[in-house]
Amino acid sequence: MMGLNPIFNSWYTDSMDIYRTETVKEDGVSRQKRRQVNGSPVPCRIYKPENRGPLMTGTAARSQSSEEMACDLDVDIQAGDELMIVRGGALGYQTKPERYLAGDPVDYYDPVGGALTGLQHKEVGLLRDNLIGR
Repeated sequence: MMGLNPIFNSWYTDSMDIYRTETVKEDGVSRQKRRQVNGSPVPCRIYKPENRGPLMTGTAARSQSSEEMACDLDVDIQAGDELMIVRGGALGYQTKPERYLAGDPVDYYDPVGGALTGLQHKEVGLLRDNLIGR
């Protein structure tokens, strides 16, 4: 794992909370409910930003970007999960969380089990598509 290598310990500068939608049956009616997957904020790092300016539509302005995020292999994350990421959160900053949707996670393994380089990690493509408002 990346966290075991002191060289990469501080590379995860951001933190995230992971939410997953699941079907819940209440009073005989099935409905979708969002549930937090992690108990405490998960260290991660957003990199490779592709931020564009706002898009104007007939009724609202939109902010849209696609970025990539890296985290530890042990993180339970699936395509479609909603991620609330705090930039600098792993460093103690309390900035406003940014909302992303997760793409398919890709695991990267070190050929010697992470013992030498500690470069094992998970990469996830992110989509941010939010309305701009007050």
